[in-house]
Amino acid sequence: MLSCSCDFDSDEWYYHPPDDFKPFALKRRKRCCSCKKLITINSLCTEFIRIRSPYNDIEERIWGDEVQMASWYMCEWCSEIYFNLEALGYCHMLGGSIKEDLEDYWDLTGFIPANQ
Repeated sequence: MLSCSCDFDSDEWYYHPPDDFKPFALKRRKRCCSCKKLITINSLCTEFIRIRSPYNDIEERIWGDEVQMASWYMCEWCSEIYFNLEALGYCHMLGGSIKEDLEDYWDLTGFIPANQ
């Protein structure tokens, strides 16, 4: 879902947007959170650090105001789209298809890709 604001009002979790690409350095491949393709080890990707609010007092005492969750990763191709849409002032909700957000942007602007 393409949005003009990054103020997502969610009680579930939040993420810190990445600043730049980095090599995928985990021991096992992960799926891109957008296109679901496998990200190979040492290939360029972006990491989205996810956090959530504590569920109870015990978690708050252990972790504080933010509980770290497993990071989500985006492949290089999807990350390129993410950074370009972000530079234009749009926001992407993780878990959805960034390609669909790009197509929404094309519809909004009237852009027709050369290969279509």
